[in-house]
Amino acid sequence: RYKQKKELENKLASMSSSVESGTADEDQIREFYILQIQKWIGTSLEEIESIDQELVILRSRDATRQAPEGPHGPSRPARTLVKPFILTRDAAQARVFGAGYPGLPTMTVDDWYEQRQRQGIVSQQGFGEPGSSPSSSLPAGASDEELQKQQRETEEEEDDEEALQKARDWDDWKDTHPRGYGNRHNMG
Repeated sequence: RYKQKKELENKLASMSSSVESGTADEDQIREFYILQIQKWIGTSLEEIESIDQELVILRSRDATRQAPEGPHGPSRPARTLVKPFILTRDAAQARVFGAGYPGLPTMTVDDWYEQRQRQGIVSQQGFGEPGSSPSSSLPAGASDEELQKQQRETEEEEDDEEALQKARDWDDWKDTHPRGYGNRHNMG
């Protein structure tokens, strides 16, 4: 079929120039139109076959939807709808994002973890106490003072002199150089 279709198209292409210019005789014009009709008959038959295949697929799809549960149970377990929310690192970030998106509730990671734990989705095994990070080196019964002391130490480690000086230099440079200062090539 494919070869016949290609031969037919080649014949039509070679004959179309002479028919359109008006130099073809009556027999050539008749043959040209017969070839056109054969081409469109072939195209319509291909489309009908395609539609028949599509109908078979759609019928089988409808049959699987309407079929009662098989011996293996339902094909997909019913999912519960979960409302969207914004997950934040801490309460301060939750307040900030909550003000900008009043339609979406916010939740800290600790709140999310506690909620999942109450639902039984997340077990407490290997995670320590809820609200504490799994990598925390403090024992589970550590007091608030020890937690605050550890937080201060990590903040001091993060704020080293070199990084502080680099940030100050960058701020000074931004003060003396307006936005867009620099490479002005290709500015027509």
